Amino acid sequence: MNKINFTDSQQIDAIFQEAIDKAIAKHKERGESIAIADKNGKVLIIAAEDIDRLQLQKIQK
Repeated sequence: MNKINFTDSQQIDAIFQEAIDKAIAKHKERGESIAIADKNGKVLIIAAEDIDRLQLQKIQK
């Protein structure tokens, strides 16, 4: 494992994003839904079968 430079916000962001991506992938593999918050703070439940569509929307923004 590489050393983490806690003053490098891009490195920290990348580490968190990788962890989030792995967690979402595990949920999808297990058929489990995930909960996210929209831009207004409302909690949305995303079914496992809709996770790919959610990821595509994120990439297209």
